[in-house]
Amino acid sequence: MFDETLHNENVSDEAVDTQLADDVEIRDTDIVFDCPHCGKNLVIDYRGAGLQINCSQCGEGVLVPIPDGMQLNDLDLDPGEILKQLFATRRNYQKSELRVRALKERLLRLQEALGVMQDVVAEGLSEL
Repeated sequence: MFDETLHNENVSDEAVDTQLADDVEIRDTDIVFDCPHCGKNLVIDYRGAGLQINCSQCGEGVLVPIPDGMQLNDLDLDPGEILKQLFATRRNYQKSELRVRALKERLLRLQEALGVMQDVVAEGLSEL
């Protein structure tokens, strides 16, 4: 059984979206290969052929093999599909930026609350 698979509709997202193999059926069109650094079994959608990804176990860069008989131009999309993927990538990037900003603000609030709590504890200890 493979530990993790990479499946997604967007080639650009394939390298980052991982799911446990128990949750995803491995398809005949998937590329199954081992990380050359740690030996972890990896699975990626055929559209990931030729991409450089990071192994989900060791984090090292791994080149996704191109299956025999497959040419990279077999994966070429028409300009409309490329534009659609570009817009989707930009939307995801903007959403991610907003999420990062919100998380930074929350972190600041939590740090301030922690500081207040530490002051209260310090005052309580000094009164003893």
